[in-house]
Formats: sequence, structure tokens, C-alpha cells
Amino acid sequence: MKNVKIITMALSLIMAMTIISCRPTSRQAGTFNDGLMEQQKAVVLKYDELLETFDTYVPEKMDAALLAFTTQIEESRNEINRIEVIEGGENLKNEVLNYLSVLDNAATSDFEYLVRLYKVPENEFTPEIRIDWEARYKEVDSRIKEAAKRLKEVQAAFAQDFNLVIK
Repeated sequence: MKNVKIITMALSLIMAMTIISCRPTSRQAGTFNDGLMEQQKAVVLKYDELLETFDTYVPEKMDAALLAFTTQIEESRNEINRIEVIEGGENLKNEVLNYLSVLDNAATSDFEYLVRLYKVPENEFTPEIRIDWEARYKEVDSRIKEAAKRLKEVQAAFAQDFNLVIK
């Protein structure tokens, strides 16, 4: 009977150690997070470049900036899909992909429309068009900010779970 208890305790200890040892280390979690965030930042950089063409009103550069933005979204999505998910990283990866989907939807619908409006000749750019442009931009900006907020919350929970400091 004593041998059975010892064997049971030993098996329990081995199982507990196996479960603990399967959990990714903070370093692995940091590498996983960095890979995802590198791709997210690459997309945001192209997004900022598109917004810069709006701010500086450079219609001839808007199409190129929009194309660069949509291309980067697709490249980053492909890179993220190649990153192997670590245990506990599923939500973070899914949320980064969701964020990219929100940006992709904005690019292919809203920003294409906004670029087309911005390219209306100045003498035809009526107050109604301006109001339409601003309303559409405000709505899409709100969706993007909400998706960014959700991503930040998920990333913060991931960081807390793995004792990471997010810069």
C-alpha cells in the first residue's frame, strides 16, 4: 500500500512538472509578442503615411499611400499567420488579426471612398462633400480606435500573464 502511495505521488509530481514545463517562458512570450507587434507597427506606419496625405492634401500621393497601406496589411497578415501560437497567446494573435481586418475593411471601403472624394477638383468640392468626407472619416476613425483599444487591452492581459513589460 505504501508503494502505491509513493508511485501515485511520483506520478502526480511528474504530471505537475510536465504541465508547468509546457508553459512558455517569459522570453518566449516576449518573442511571440514582439513578432506580432512588429507586423502591427508596420501597418500603422503605412496608415500614418496615408493620413499624412490627407493632412497635407496631396491627392496625387493618396492612391500610392492607400496601395502601400493595403499591401502592408496583406503582408503583415501573412507574416502573422506564419507565427506559431504559444500556449496562452491565442487571444493576442486573434486580436492582432482582428485589428488588421478592421484596418483592411477601412482601407477597401472607407479610405477608397475618402480618397475619391478628396480628389474631386477644388472648384467642385462643395460644403456637402466636405461634410460627407468628415462624417465618414470620423466614423472610420472611431472604429479603428476601438479596435486598437481592444488590442491594447488584450496585449496588456497577455503581458501581465507572462510578466512582460510592454513599451
